[in-house]
Amino acid sequence: MKKKMFLVPFILASTLSFFFATFPFGAAVLPDDEVEALREIAEALGKTDWNFSADPCSGSQYGWIKLNQPEGIVNNVTYLAAWAWQSWAGRHLCRILKGQNLPGTLPPDLAKLPYLQQIDLTRNYLNGSIPPGWESYCSSLLGNRLTGSIPKELGNITTLKNFTVEFNQLSGNLPPELGDMSSIERFRISDNFFSGKIPDYIQNWTKLEKLLLSLNYFTGELPDSFAGLITLKDFRISDNRFSGKIPNYIQNWKKLGKLVIQAGGLNWPIPLGVALLEKLSDLRISDLNGSEEPFPPLNNLTHLKTLILGSCNITGWLPEFLGGYDNVENLVSIVATFLSFFCLLIFQKFS
Repeated sequence: MKKKMFLVPFILASTLSFFFATFPFGAAVLPDDEVEALREIAEALGKTDWNFSADPCSGSQYGWIKLNQPEGIVNNVTYLAAWAWQSWAGRHLCRILKGQNLPGTLPPDLAKLPYLQQIDLTRNYLNGSIPPGWESYCSSLLGNRLTGSIPKELGNITTLKNFTVEFNQLSGNLPPELGDMSSIERFRISDNFFSGKIPDYIQNWTKLEKLLLSLNYFTGELPDSFAGLITLKDFRISDNRFSGKIPNYIQNWKKLGKLVIQAGGLNWPIPLGVALLEKLSDLRISDLNGSEEPFPPLNNLTHLKTLILGSCNITGWLPEFLGGYDNVENLVSIVATFLSFFCLLIFQKFS
């Protein structure tokens, strides 16, 4: 029995030694069809410094991975090696071409890269529209010059958690198919040309934490269905063309840490429910239309670090509780109307 027990680890060790000797980790080579796909992507994007005479898995010496890049710039093509008993397969985890001033367009066909998981094309000069299929892989297209609309196919990706296309030139209404994105946590589309009413289907995004819609052309009132977005932590809708009042249902957003509504077209008053959002650290509300109102009761917001109330027709005296914000670390400004003139009051912590 002891001899048999000894033979088992011996045979296993011998087998593994043979395997690693026969299939060394460094032997992973990207398949020819995937190399050709990368070549096509490079041509479309305007990427000129990849060395296709060397295998993309070869590392930094051939331009496929650049080390010690300036902050915000990434030039990596990386892979995860997955093995079988008779062959190796390259599985790509691509986080490529971030912040490199690329001038091209998004190539339409990614089917030749079947293992592609992620592409980050933040801060380039890419133009054209987003082809169907790209939304499956691209975690961020922030800071480009993309035009057109959001592909309706985005709604097919029920596992998508992050969609970021801020600072582009995208336009149109949000397609109804997006209502199926049940896993979305961060939806960031600020600084584009989107228009129309905010769709009710956002209520289906029950895991949503960040909703950034600022600097667009959205109209209408905020949907009543937003009352159920109780997972929200960051809500920004500045510089739009909304109507109606700031809804009092925001008091349901108990996890909210940042609320920014500046020049959004909404009317006074600031709802009393804001005072119940005890986790707020950043509150910015300005340019509300309507009659004069007293300073809102914000004395329960003990975590506030930034407070901006500008052109909100606030009247009367500053409340005493503002003097108790000894936890303020960064600049806190309140722009309010007192006795028919504007005052700029700056509170800052001195340590």
